[in-house]
Amino acid sequence: MEFKTLANTTVDELLSAFNHSFSDYIVPFHLTKEVLISKIAAEKLDMSLSAGAFEEGKLVGFILQSEKVENGEKVIYNGGTGVVPESRGKGLVRKMYDFIIPVLKERNANTLLLEVIEGNHNAIRAYENLGFTIVRRLLCFNGNIQQGKENAEVAIRELKNFQWELLCSFWDIEPSWQGSVFVLEPMPENYVTLGAYDGEKLVGYIVYSPAAKKIYQFAVDKRYRNRGIGTKLFNAIKARNGGQTIALNNVDDSSENTGKFLSEKIGLNNWLSQFEMKRPV
Repeated sequence: MEFKTLANTTVDELLSAFNHSFSDYIVPFHLTKEVLISKIAAEKLDMSLSAGAFEEGKLVGFILQSEKVENGEKVIYNGGTGVVPESRGKGLVRKMYDFIIPVLKERNANTLLLEVIEGNHNAIRAYENLGFTIVRRLLCFNGNIQQGKENAEVAIRELKNFQWELLCSFWDIEPSWQGSVFVLEPMPENYVTLGAYDGEKLVGYIVYSPAAKKIYQFAVDKRYRNRGIGTKLFNAIKARNGGQTIALNNVDDSSENTGKFLSEKIGLNNWLSQFEMKRPV
């Protein structure tokens, strides 16, 4: 067994190992090459920071990772860990971390971050044995947006100027990695980004990817809530996507108001929950 980064691994090799690894996952899924390429770009995954386990030259395990600096702290995010069924039971995840952590230490990384499905007890236990601890619970929603009663006095316009300091002031909760400012900046051109305006004052916004059918961020100014502004933003996305099913992942469950709004007002279903886990490098 050989351990090295994925810097010289092709997308086709990674795709084959990825789909084989997740074929019997707790939530089975299959990626196309285009979706994997999009995931790598969207989550800013860095193959030189990602670890692979190779058996006779074939990729049989991987840890996909990216890096950001926030508040002076260098964070390494795990965007996906997999081991093909035939190579399990050999401690490959621990061995891949043993290989990659010295690489991360050389880059002065401070923290490892990942998400794991709440019901995946084996994975949670394995990560805890590796020194990770649960830091928060994240709710994942999906479904069709139900047309709600909206605020007629607020105008919805394309959002072109991203004053993140203002937008972040609307937040109750910090987005997870996939919806973070680091990942969204610069805002991808193919995303639908809408602002809600009271006159010329921005009082809410929403960020949606038509390709992924995912909402990555939404928030309303705390002084303007319970006025149908959030509903109007979601209605606007419903009109844009023809009423297709959408997903909104990783809502911090400490914000009861957000979860209640999404389920009761927007009609989405909390179909899955995850834990965010961290450990120092």
